Amino acid sequence: MRFPVLVQVVYTAHMWITMILAHLFTTTGYSFVLRGAAAGKKKTDPIFLAGVLATALAVPAAVGIFIVPPDWSLFDLRLAVFYAIRIALTAVFHIVNAKAMEYTEAGAFSFIYNIRLGFAALFGIFFLGEAAVPLQLVGGALVFVAGFVLTGMGAVVPKAFTLSLLTALVFATFTAFEKFLITELGYTTYMFPSALIICAVTWLIVFAGKHPIDKEFLKSRRLTSLMIYRGISGYGFTLALFFGGLYSASSYISALSCVTIPIAAFFILKEKDNPAKKTIAGIIALAGATLIFIATH
Repeated sequence: MRFPVLVQVVYTAHMWITMILAHLFTTTGYSFVLRGAAAGKKKTDPIFLAGVLATALAVPAAVGIFIVPPDWSLFDLRLAVFYAIRIALTAVFHIVNAKAMEYTEAGAFSFIYNIRLGFAALFGIFFLGEAAVPLQLVGGALVFVAGFVLTGMGAVVPKAFTLSLLTALVFATFTAFEKFLITELGYTTYMFPSALIICAVTWLIVFAGKHPIDKEFLKSRRLTSLMIYRGISGYGFTLALFFGGLYSASSYISALSCVTIPIAAFFILKEKDNPAKKTIAGIIALAGATLIFIATH
């Protein structure tokens, strides 16, 4: 095998892991920037922040859609319906994610957010016809338990838990469509138009609801950080799937945010409340995610 060909093979084989690791660490970054903005001394309206999150994904799409125009001929009625559901759910995700971070510490949010793996396991069994592997069910149960541990032990208030749980549910639902849509439509036709439409819908909600625009935030470094982190996080996960990453493996690595986010939140946001409760929840969540990963392989 010629050297350039060998390099290309190695490059392609490892791109998915590079993308998902980029997703993992930038998810950690945007989570604590979002938490700081939504719950800081000068709170920024979370619906406005949802518009910023949507814009972070739309900026690359606004460039990419002219470089690689979408192939609209690939759509049929079924794909169009799935595409519309994905767009609606992603817009909702940005909103509930920002609202959840208004009430939930970043570290606690990461444990509850991992319940998405439990939802994904249930969706696979009941809606996609996947086999019910006992180990996977146990892992899913543990992921659910980790989130409920925080509420039962008083580490998060019920409203924070509910919003974080809703974020997990919405994420698990719309990502169930992603691998399929990327395969059917190709990456650029799938990603670029949807990012632009989601951005337009989210800002329509911001302006229709007369949510305040934080002009100081728009001039701050936090805006740049939030958009860069969110952009890489969103494109990192979808590109990992595009480069051949298994949905289960990619989701598992993404779930390791239950380790990276609490550590970052401890040092950067000084979230030092309930360390023992968070440690217990973190161990349970990681164990559950690991069992789900093992069961799917």
